[in-house]
Formats: sequence, C-alpha cells, structure tokens
Amino acid sequence: MTKKIAAKAPKAAPRPADFLLDVHTEPLPARFVASALEQMKNGAAQWLSGKIDCGEVSVSGTLRHLVLTIKAVSPKGRDAFERVKGPKEQAWRTPEGAFTPAAEGFARKHGLSAAELRPEGGVLYAEIHRRGEPAASLLEAMIPELLKSLQFPKFMTWEASGFRFGRPIRALTAVLGDKVVAVELAGVRSGRLVFGHPVLAKAPMSLREVAKHSALLRQGLVIADPAERKAYLLKALELVAKPAGGKAEADEDLIDETTFMVEHPVPVLGKLRDAHLNLPAALLKMVMKKQLKFFPVVGRDGGLLPFFVGVRDGLSSGNALVREGYQRVLEARFNDAAFFVGRDAASSLESKLPLLERVTYQKALGSMAQKAARVEELAAWIGSRLRQTAPVDEQVVARASRLVYADLVTDVVKEFPELQGHMGGVYARKDGLDERVALAVEHFYYPVAAKTPIPATAEGAVTSLAGKLDSLAGCFAAGLIPTGSADPYALRRQALGAIRIILEKQLPLDLEESIAHALALQPVAIADAPKLAAQLADFVWGRAQSLFEEMEYAVDEVRSVRVGALKDFPNAFRRLAALRAVRRDPSFEPLAAAFKRASNILRQSKGEDGGALDRALLRDPAELDLYDALVSAEGAANDRI
Repeated sequence: MTKKIAAKAPKAAPRPADFLLDVHTEPLPARFVASALEQMKNGAAQWLSGKIDCGEVSVSGTLRHLVLTIKAVSPKGRDAFERVKGPKEQAWRTPEGAFTPAAEGFARKHGLSAAELRPEGGVLYAEIHRRGEPAASLLEAMIPELLKSLQFPKFMTWEASGFRFGRPIRALTAVLGDKVVAVELAGVRSGRLVFGHPVLAKAPMSLREVAKHSALLRQGLVIADPAERKAYLLKALELVAKPAGGKAEADEDLIDETTFMVEHPVPVLGKLRDAHLNLPAALLKMVMKKQLKFFPVVGRDGGLLPFFVGVRDGLSSGNALVREGYQRVLEARFNDAAFFVGRDAASSLESKLPLLERVTYQKALGSMAQKAARVEELAAWIGSRLRQTAPVDEQVVARASRLVYADLVTDVVKEFPELQGHMGGVYARKDGLDERVALAVEHFYYPVAAKTPIPATAEGAVTSLAGKLDSLAGCFAAGLIPTGSADPYALRRQALGAIRIILEKQLPLDLEESIAHALALQPVAIADAPKLAAQLADFVWGRAQSLFEEMEYAVDEVRSVRVGALKDFPNAFRRLAALRAVRRDPSFEPLAAAFKRASNILRQSKGEDGGALDRALLRDPAELDLYDALVSAEGAANDRI
C-alpha cells in the first residue's frame, strides 16, 4: 500500500505590521513636549517617504514618554534605481580601448565592474539597482537619526557618548509587529518593556502587540494621548469645583501646560484664607496661575470664590495632606503679593511718574516718561478733534493719559507684567481719583487680543487710541516696521485694536490726520514724512482689511471702500455693509455689468473729447431730463460716499 505524503503548505508572505517607538525620559518641561512630538511625527514621515510604504504616522506622549506609531509598515522597503554620472570620455578609456583606473575606481565605488558602466554623450554612468531593505533595518537606521534631529529649547548631556536630548533617556521601546527593533542610543538598548508611572506603577510590562501599548501605559497610571488626558482633566476640574459652588477658571494656555505636566491628572480642591481676599482678584488669580499653576474657582458672574484647584499626578489617596501643602505654599505667595501691594500703595501714581525717566522704551524713541508725554499730548489732540461729534470729557482724558504708564514702576507689575493697566486702575482708585479716570487707566491696553473687549468708556477709548497710535508712529519712524511674521512691538495687534476702538465706539476720527500728527510728535528725524505716513496708513488698512474679511466680507467688497476709509472708518464700514446688502439684490449684477461696460467705453474714448458737458448746448427735452437726473444722482451719491 502506497503511503500518501501531505504536501507542505506554501509559506505565507510577510504582511504589513505596525511599528511603535516609545522614548522614556526623565521628566521633560511641559513646554518641550508638544513641539518634540510634532517634530517626531514630521521627521519620521519625511525620513520614510520614498523609502518604504506605510500607513498613518501619529504621535502621543507625556512629560516622560514621546511615542511614535506608524501603521501598516511594509515588510520591506521600495526597490530603488539610481543613475550616477561618472568620468568624461577622455578619462574612461585608454588609447588601446581599455578602461582607465578612474573608470574602474568609479565602478568599484558603486559595486559594479567597469564593463557594467553605461556610456552616454561622452560620459560614463553607473546604473545602480538597489533592492528594498527589510523594514526592521530601515527603522533601525531611522531611530537614531530621528532622535538626534529633535530640537529643544535646552539640551542635556549625561553619558559618555555626548548624546544631547531635552532630558536623559532612560528606556527605548521599539517594536515592529511582535519583534523588537534593535537599536542602542546614549547607552540605552531598545526592548519591549513599557514603563508606567515612576512611583505608582508596579514592575515594567512587556509589549507583545503594538495596539496594546496605550492600554499598558494606562494600567501603569499613564494616559498617553494628550487629547484624552486633556478631556479627562477638564472633566475632573468640573467635578471637583462643583462642591464649592463654582467652576475652575480654565484658560487654554494653563490647561495645555497642565496637560503636559502630569500623566494621570488628579485635581485637589483647596481654600483661600479670608485675610487675602482683600487683595485685587486679578492679582490673586495671577499668583495662582503663573507661579503655582493652580486654577482659581469662580462663580457664575466670573467673580473669584475663596477656592482654588491644584492638579497632582497619580491617585487621589492622600489628597488631604496634598491640600494642606498646596494651601501653605499658596499662602506664602499671597503674603509676598500683599507685601508688594502695600509697598506700591505707600505712594501715589502721580509720585511715581519721575521714575519713568529710568525706564527705556526704545533707544531711538526715548524713555517711558517721554512716551507718556507724547501720549498725553496726542490724547488731548484726539479729544479736541472729537469735541463736536463725540461726548468725551477732555479733563478725564488728560488726567488718565498722564498716569497710564505709572504702574510700570510698581512692584506688582514688575513681578507680573500681565497686570499692567489693571494695577494702574487699582492704584488710581486707591488714590481717590475719579472712577472714569481709573477705568481709562485700567483699560489702557484694551483690547489685548482680537476677540477681547475694547475700553468701556469714551475717555478710555481716546486714551487707549492715543497710546496705540504713538506706538505705531514711533516704531515706523524708528524703522521698526514688521516684516514677515516678526512683530516684536506687537504693531499688528495695536493697529487692529485702534481700528476696533474707532469702529465699535463709532468715533468719526480722521486716522490719516491722526497718523500725521502722531509722527510729528516723534523724537526721530523723518526724511519724508508724507511717504512714511502713507506707509503707516497702508499698514493700518491692511489690518482693517483682515478684520473685514474675517467678518466674511468679500475681498472685492472690502477693496471697494478703501478710498477715504481712514478718514472715517465708521462711514467706510457702513458703505461696506450697504454694498453687501445691495449685492444680494438680483438686479445688482446686471447693473454692475452695465456700469462696467460704460466705464470701459469712457476709458477707451478718453482724450477724444475732453470737454465738459454744457447744459446750455442741450436742446432735446429727453437730453435735459437725463442731464438733470445725472447731476442729482451724482450729488446724492457723493453725500453717501
């Protein structure tokens, strides 16, 4: 009986596999992490491009983990063909027809024999066909290059090879499919171990499958995905503040920073001492946010409640002890703030003005005292121009504009520059000044961003406008004109702020005239003042154009109101709105087409008959009626323009 032998099944072709790299470091500063992750993502995608086929490249991470994931990496890289130019004809053959040493050396360099070189146009070429390398080999080459390419605000070196990184690398997890990608960098060999929280996690865990990495980290009390960690943090902040009857004031910058300060966020609710609640609320919030990364708790009206939230890393056990520590540290910081306020309040804002002589605004533009004098004069000039059309108390403007920079020499503003203006208003009230003066000083830097409020009062608007126009005129006069994305004096923001103030307060102020006056006050010799004024006017209009386009006005609509816009911005905006409204009328497009056709005819006939139209020469009643209608329409149109 013949025994049947089963045929061997064909070996399955290798399939694409996912790759993961987890760079486990000493704690990185929070501000380092997002940039490093973005660089990893872009750098890996660029390095692999053209070398091997793969799917999505993504990143996640914490202050201790920089994680790169590449989906569906092909088993091997792409085959490559390269054509390299070699020696010229006279150098590659001897008179007897043999290959020269130069030709043979060129061939050897590229792994070929001289006979395999290809002559073309009197030149030898090496045609090199390279088979795609295994994926693991390519990744082994990529990892060191990728990590060496990452840029950090500051670097550290910690071992003999001199490798530089944001913080020391303690472990490398590098897995393709279920296989380790073997590399050694900075004295660390790659493996498959995954390290959780350094204090709370148990032993390192072994990664057998790339898809399980984030679950293993979570098991070790690490939420790897920044978006998931941020959402977890926001929800936890909401829950912990509820018993206090408010919510954690979560501004975006602090949320983002906290997201990269912890791996498993646990909020802790603390209480403020009543003794500190008499300090300005903005100062208390700034101390909490800037110095300690705490979140103030506010009520529905935005007012500060006597609570705060600190965020710890890990578990909620021992929160009572942590709360005590947070409150003790915060109390010390508030005591410092109270000392600063007390020392500042010992003298009036007026008495601080001579100290501005010691503060340089800009070398060519003098001291802050000189800038303050210019702003005071410019504010008075603007007030006089608005005297007949806008209800502005010029005495309030004069008093406020004199004091707007006085808080720059206070201890609180030196410690917290973000409170400039606000503390000026606080100290003005302490000095017993009119509330309108205090409010104008407090709102001097408004609006501080594109969507934030403008000054609340007309006097505050005029004072703030004077400060912005002086800054614009001074920097343009000194040649400090923004180029590209560089804008160290925030002139784009100040120009936009000036436009918003004029528009939202409906101030009929001639900005072209105001710019010329502001330039005339500068302590810098200007070679061609009209030319510079026109340049600055164009700069301001550029910000206005951006604002209108953000409001979804079409580019051609915005450009159509450019003429005369700076002489009366509110009027220009009304024209723009009217144009938008009439453009929606179905009859607008045919009317515009007819107007354009007539304009083209007139342009082509220009010079053939340049004489003015004389009504006395008209005879036909229809001609006379048309002439009168045109004159009437022209007058009505000019009144509206």
